[in-house]
Amino acid sequence: MPRPILPVPLLITRPLDDAERLAEEVRGLVPGISVILAPVLEIRPLPFEPPSEPVDLVLISSQHAITTALSCENLPVVCVGAATARKAAAAGLTVQATYPTADDLVHGLTGRKGLRALHLHGRHTRGHVAERLTLAGLETQERMVYDQIARRWTADEQRRIFAEPQLVVPLYSPRSAQILSENLVGYAGELTLVAISEACREAWSGPVPKTICVADHPDGETMKRVIASKLS
Repeated sequence: MPRPILPVPLLITRPLDDAERLAEEVRGLVPGISVILAPVLEIRPLPFEPPSEPVDLVLISSQHAITTALSCENLPVVCVGAATARKAAAAGLTVQATYPTADDLVHGLTGRKGLRALHLHGRHTRGHVAERLTLAGLETQERMVYDQIARRWTADEQRRIFAEPQLVVPLYSPRSAQILSENLVGYAGELTLVAISEACREAWSGPVPKTICVADHPDGETMKRVIASKLS
């Protein structure tokens, strides 16, 4: 009797809250999948220094900035990503606008002269949002409000992952791609990588994948669809 074909596990390495949410959402698209949660980043809040001048808008590109945004005197927020916007609204923030990517946010807010904005972000960030908006006419301050600490896997996590003959692995940032490359040194199975951007693909230096694809658009909804297509 032939052996049953087992589903290829989905290895999610995002910070734990993000990983759990992604697992639930992908399961909604592909029921019955096997998921391994093994974060390579840990989020740690940093002290918040209020802006030196009053601002009109708060810009957040990650759910990890929402707690700090709640302390910003009920100011409206502009979010990157639908998931971040939903969580911000659920926390009681007034979401004025949502853009799929940081570049879309910069383009959408360009020319908003006479206003001041505050961008809340992590220690490791890309896109130079505050600088680009200020040059475009929207005076923008920025504050680092959380850190993304590299996390090595436990021995149990590594044993489970390395025992899998195949894995589907999403890559959501160049930094996490670099850390994951190191964590997977010595893995001998087949890897299917799904990168949110070309920068993530270029950051990969781990085992040579069987397949690597880059999402057509660098946003969460597109990533979920591509991940699901590799699992079904």
